[in-house]
Amino acid sequence: MTMVKVKVNNQRLEDLLCCALEGGSNYWYTITHYNYPPGETSETSSLEYPHLELPFKGGSVIIEDQFDDFPEKELDMDAIEQGIQLLERLYPGLFADFIKENEDATTGDVFLQLCLYGEVIYG
Repeated sequence: MTMVKVKVNNQRLEDLLCCALEGGSNYWYTITHYNYPPGETSETSSLEYPHLELPFKGGSVIIEDQFDDFPEKELDMDAIEQGIQLLERLYPGLFADFIKENEDATTGDVFLQLCLYGEVIYG
């Protein structure tokens, strides 16, 4: 079997994250706070959607589950890279949907859980 690596741009990853944070994962997550890049604050930032944009701009989003089952987790670029790699390896059907720009709330939810926990815990 041949492994093919696919390059994914940040805009597509942001789209996938949007599927989670604005739909698919609403039943389990809460944003506790934002970590802005050095030199920026919520008052000085020009980000329109910090929950989607911060990880791609050198910041992060701190997320906890609503059930208090797990400690807060940091969603940053390292977590996003982990999530997309795990999605490709563990959920090839959902990854294929994402590549075909056919992702949905379920795809986003699985992706976010993989980013934060390395596995699917909810749903």
